[in-house]
Amino acid sequence: MRISLTILAIIAGLAVAANGAPQRPTASAYPPPGRLVDIGGRKLHLNCTGQGSPTMILVAGGGAFSIDWALVQPKVAQTTRVCSYDQGGLGWSDSGPADETVEQTVSDLHALMSAAGEKPPYILVGASIAGIYIQAYQRAYPNEVAALVFTNSSNHVGLQVKNKVGLLWDLTEDEIRSAYPMPSANKGTAPTSEDDPFDRLPPDLRAERLWLDVRLWEKLDPAKATPDSMLSWRKEFLKEFAVTDAAQKPPLGNLPVIVVASDPAAPDSERRSHEGAAARLDSLSSNTVHITATGSGHEIHLYQPDVVVQALTRAVATVRSKTPLSGQ
Repeated sequence: MRISLTILAIIAGLAVAANGAPQRPTASAYPPPGRLVDIGGRKLHLNCTGQGSPTMILVAGGGAFSIDWALVQPKVAQTTRVCSYDQGGLGWSDSGPADETVEQTVSDLHALMSAAGEKPPYILVGASIAGIYIQAYQRAYPNEVAALVFTNSSNHVGLQVKNKVGLLWDLTEDEIRSAYPMPSANKGTAPTSEDDPFDRLPPDLRAERLWLDVRLWEKLDPAKATPDSMLSWRKEFLKEFAVTDAAQKPPLGNLPVIVVASDPAAPDSERRSHEGAAARLDSLSSNTVHITATGSGHEIHLYQPDVVVQALTRAVATVRSKTPLSGQ
């Protein structure tokens, strides 16, 4: 059972609008904008547009959908081929055995692109928690990744366990398990509107997104939620901390890495701290640029899509020209 909305409520304090269930359109009212690709017994939704190489893959954050890239994808498609997709159990994609875990997300994406005939190497773009997904993908399939782009990748991921709130990587596995099963009240009430930042989407996509949110809410059963995804995230964060803590030189060599964030690059003193996860992204590669989206909210691709578009076209240019990002 997916627990995306519950996880987001715990991590980010998101509120779900109430006052009764909305009038829902039929499923046929919102067919998938892309195609459903069989990855072996289940199908994932993939929407690819544009032509050229390298192909770019837009990976949404927790509980988010492929259509959330609608302010970015059409503009990037003027430069190269770009694909957005729905992770297992989200949007138009079938659920899998371990949705939201790093392991399934990486395996699903690899199977999806292979089955769809999309050729690597890819530029991987990760929003929010998807920052850990794209790092894990690069580690599993280094020859398939031409560049990484992070957009406000998760910095402080917290969880309330009993009477304690702690950063995910500071909690023990037993403490995380103790938060499950969750109270039925965690489900809240059905969404009735798409508020900030999703009100920046065109009206037709806001209606479509509300329909997707309601469908996700209907599937949610906190009493059946498991800690699998949280334990997987914890494991991945600790793995990434260990790699960067031990590194005497950038662990990704000169792989192009662009960090788009609401805040400026952190000082060196923060890059080995475990108080946040984002600071070390700027030291993953010797070929890195940091782009500050001043004043942006968390979802930069919705608040300041042009900043993200510029970063992505810069990534394409550096991969094609095989020149450092500093020269772009």
